[in-house]
Amino acid sequence: MVSSINNSVTNTPPVTGSTAEKQTATTTAGTGTNSGNEQSQAVENDIKLSSRARKVQMLNEEFFSAGPSSVKITPEFLQRLQEYGFISEKEAESLGALKTSSAGAEGTLGELSNAIEDLSQRLKEESPDDNLLSILERSDAIINNLDGSKPSNLAANIKTVSAELNAYLDSSDAEKLSDEEKESMTELSLALEIANRLNPNNVSSQQLNSYLSFA
Repeated sequence: MVSSINNSVTNTPPVTGSTAEKQTATTTAGTGTNSGNEQSQAVENDIKLSSRARKVQMLNEEFFSAGPSSVKITPEFLQRLQEYGFISEKEAESLGALKTSSAGAEGTLGELSNAIEDLSQRLKEESPDDNLLSILERSDAIINNLDGSKPSNLAANIKTVSAELNAYLDSSDAEKLSDEEKESMTELSLALEIANRLNPNNVSSQQLNSYLSFA
């Protein structure tokens, strides 16, 4: 029995130096490839982030010099968003048409924020359970953070807030709004769409702000 075991052990081919080296080289090569791919992806992400941050910084300098409240969503602003790749030509035309249809076309985001506050105050007094109140609170935080200078939990999930606002405006609940309030909400819908385009979907706001702080 012992002899059988010894023979089994003896007959087991040893791992030669060349075989071991091949196994090690194969493992190392695989690891190196994975590591290289991860590093390349990280570098690519950093380049994209840095490029986006520079474009946002240029928008800040040209349109946000006095803060988000002074911003007007003008044809020039939409054109620059298109030039920087934040929106397509078709989207620029669509947003421009929406802008033209809004009576508050020449207003600033600060004036829009005031309209939001006025409507919120009225609803709190007349319809304190109205779903629009929550939408307005989050919307106001979003447009006040259009340049990324005032990060807030309320400014997150822009797509959700935009969808909720549009759904509200398409519902019978919107009938309680005056024509002027509806026009302000149309303007707000446009501002949220712009904010969503400027929002870095694939990177964190903290990373973007870190780039902007050194720009």
